[in-house]
Amino acid sequence: MGIFAGLLDRPARAHGDGVFMEDKVVKHQWQIELGERRVETLKSVSGISFKQEYIQLLQNSPDGKPVPDLVLGAPEFFGTLTLTRGLDKSERFTQWISESRDPAKAEASSQTIVLAYVNERNEVVRRFQFEGARPSSWSAPDLSAGDSSAVEETLELTYVSANPV
Repeated sequence: MGIFAGLLDRPARAHGDGVFMEDKVVKHQWQIELGERRVETLKSVSGISFKQEYIQLLQNSPDGKPVPDLVLGAPEFFGTLTLTRGLDKSERFTQWISESRDPAKAEASSQTIVLAYVNERNEVVRRFQFEGARPSSWSAPDLSAGDSSAVEETLELTYVSANPV
């Protein structure tokens, strides 16, 4: 059974004054913003990372001795982000994915994407901004006859730069 056995069987717990309160499950989720609007809630996001290069410079002190110094270099570019979402959930987001595959519109398909991590009250906990984001890969779900599970698709985005905002 383990140390967690029975924990899910307890619907309520005593609060300081002996009053019982229902346990609540905290629900955090990812939302994607295109422009100024949140257009979709995502099932999962992976691949968020920021890398910064530092360059070591050796300079001479006034007495001629080498003095190492770290200098901030350029941030690493071209990252990859993987998003999992319900199939064709947001019309605007789906349209952007489709337009990015059209050679006539491909250059204009580069977008600034903001991922917002929100709490159960839909308040933003953290935001990440991805400049020059473009869809680079899309995976359709595997479907079987008679299957009643949720249908999800996976979208991979390539971006030029990323920053927490």
